[in-house]
Amino acid sequence: MNPDDGGQGSSQTTSNGRASSPATRQSPVRSATAALLTDEQAARDVLGMSARKFADVMKEPWMPRPVVLGPRMRRWVRSELEAAILNAPRQANPGSEPAQLRRAKIDRMKARGVPA
Repeated sequence: MNPDDGGQGSSQTTSNGRASSPATRQSPVRSATAALLTDEQAARDVLGMSARKFADVMKEPWMPRPVVLGPRMRRWVRSELEAAILNAPRQANPGSEPAQLRRAKIDRMKARGVPA
């Protein structure tokens, strides 16, 4: 024990007075890389969709831009994706079907002779 360290030894104290060991603290680099997701992880884990559908959704204006780490390596920031989901456009009339489905249904009814 060193008399100059007040009997603390080699451990450091945190703001709440507890000793912290270097192994329990998380590196800022590690926490930042944990927030970066591949296309597949972003699609599956955050948005709950297939990678193919994610490729279409990436082009939407409300989607954030990826972090480009190399010519063929892009990553997505989890918090930005989650914020984009919260701010994504909503369906105008909940429960209404898209126009192309409605048109197809009308066409089928006409083909069968059912009055529209």
